[in-house]
Amino acid sequence: MSVESQPYGYAPSGPLAKPSWRLIPKIDRDPRLVAGVQDIGGRVLLCCAVGLLAVLFRQIGIDFSAAGLALVCAYAGRYRRVLILLATLLLLYRSGFLIDRGFLERLTIDEGVGDRIHQPLLEGVMLVVVFALFAGLLIMQGPGTVVFRRPTLSLLLAFLALVALTQATMMAGLPRVLLWSFLMTFQPYLWFLAYGLADAGRKRSPVWRHLSVFHPFWGSSLTPFGKGLSYLDRFEAKTPEELAVTQLKGVKLAVWILVLAIVRVCLVEIVHGRLQLPMFDDNLLQYLARHPWPRFVGWASLVSFFVEDLLSMTVFGGVIIATARLAGFRLLRNTYRPLESTTLAEFWNRYYFYYKELLVDHFFYPTFVRCLRGHRRLRMFFATFAAACVGNLLFHFIRDIHFVGEMGLWRAVVGQQSHAFYTFVLAISVGLSQMRRAPQLAPRGWLRGRLLPCLWVSSFFCLIHVFDAPLDREHSLGQRAEFLFYLLGVST
Repeated sequence: MSVESQPYGYAPSGPLAKPSWRLIPKIDRDPRLVAGVQDIGGRVLLCCAVGLLAVLFRQIGIDFSAAGLALVCAYAGRYRRVLILLATLLLLYRSGFLIDRGFLERLTIDEGVGDRIHQPLLEGVMLVVVFALFAGLLIMQGPGTVVFRRPTLSLLLAFLALVALTQATMMAGLPRVLLWSFLMTFQPYLWFLAYGLADAGRKRSPVWRHLSVFHPFWGSSLTPFGKGLSYLDRFEAKTPEELAVTQLKGVKLAVWILVLAIVRVCLVEIVHGRLQLPMFDDNLLQYLARHPWPRFVGWASLVSFFVEDLLSMTVFGGVIIATARLAGFRLLRNTYRPLESTTLAEFWNRYYFYYKELLVDHFFYPTFVRCLRGHRRLRMFFATFAAACVGNLLFHFIRDIHFVGEMGLWRAVVGQQSHAFYTFVLAISVGLSQMRRAPQLAPRGWLRGRLLPCLWVSSFFCLIHVFDAPLDREHSLGQRAEFLFYLLGVST
């Protein structure tokens, strides 16, 4: 579901209808600017504007340098996809192909084989093995020769089976190091491969084109921003006018994200610097040490944590989408006005769009198609639960799979209890929110129709942030619940 307020149509040839003052002007709808960016002089000015933005971003600690590569790719014509592959390889090389080297180095020492392994050589071999495996799977998964009818399920079962195998006694020493090296090389690309296999099963495309968007140069987390190849093909600019509009949208978004990034820096400085409000985690630790700060301090730290998280997510995703648009891909924004949401399902859609899309594509739709076909509302609820709870939990378990190597499988699973509770509450709430959706028979006014629902939704997500601790394996569900009860003034 699209959450953009603007349609995907391109700028009309006539003058702008309804001119109005805006903080960020609608430069993508000005026919003169759209025409100007299509010639050499306009492109030079666009490059200068992007360079200035990159400098300003760097002043507040944000890397926007990939925007330069995006412009090169955008103007490469029929060589655009080749340059995207090269740019992606360049930035992956710069980031060490996203391999957790620290974990693997500690593992070799713990297994007593540090003197028998040349770590850079092992990483290079595993990269060749993993990408050769990716290429082989994509080649076999053609429209006429579908190897995996359920590629996501197959990948998850295979990956988790290998993780379980690392815990076997017979794998001690060198075998365990080799297996973990394979898993940690494979893990950053698992969801990209899932999208690639799904695309390959529908349409035959060259393997290198699939691999060029495995962590594309414009940026991604383990969540693919832009999903797979077929999704990117849909939103790629095909004409000079489309490219100009898309790039102007990218500049406009980059300017807005710069404003929000400055707001975030100022907010953190005022709240935690000048006012000395403790961070939420520090507040929790102080409470667990039996020296709690006053409740109003706890509430203030929780609210600030929620607001800062929204700003951070908006800035993080906005930089990526702005870069993709400069490269010629008119992608939807990742975070779009979440505080305007009037339902829990709408907030979930607006907060982290591409992560929500990943869960919908790989968990919701497969469940919805196959289960409870005779019960429409229950079917919707069950599919939502499969995505928001089961898929959500599996994604974060795989993202933090290094905990299995550091703590053991059982302790790593038990350590997710707080996040499991968070996903369970989220899934139930979003599922019920979707089931209750119904057209409004009469206008309810701004207060009851907009403000109160927005406050309720924001308050709900602010409160369950207490349990959203996927990186934390030290504090139990009970401890976090006790802290929440303390904030609510409920004795335990």
